[in-house]
Amino acid sequence: MFGESGQSDLDRVLTQARELLDSVRSGTAGTGADEPPVTGTGESAEGRVRAVATADGRLERVQLDPRALRMPSEELAAHLVTAVNAALDALAAVAAERAAQAGPVAPVDTAALAEQLRQVQEDGVRRMAAFTQGISAAMAQLGRRG
Repeated sequence: MFGESGQSDLDRVLTQARELLDSVRSGTAGTGADEPPVTGTGESAEGRVRAVATADGRLERVQLDPRALRMPSEELAAHLVTAVNAALDALAAVAAERAAQAGPVAPVDTAALAEQLRQVQEDGVRRMAAFTQGISAAMAQLGRRG
């Protein structure tokens, strides 16, 4: 890991570590190709209104059957609220089930961990740059003597 390549390799590895930590913090880590991301689905109006919520607390999609569009706006709004709340409840249940399957985990302050990792990355890149400059200066000096 010397020279520009070594510096970029270190930066790449630390960046990947930070991205992994971010995915853990957002609830999307540990979902491999064979395991779908954590979502919750809810519906209302006999399935005519459906909502899907994701682990980061956002709505992934809302689906409205064309028949639902014929409802009065107040009734449709009430069904949307019901479907979204059902999706969030389902998401919470799935997350709790996965947490139970994972077993007990000691609490981790991921914000503090992310900040420490950011500092390590910045310090490591700075030190690698200084090391690279020192090696380059030594090589240049040897070249002038030789």
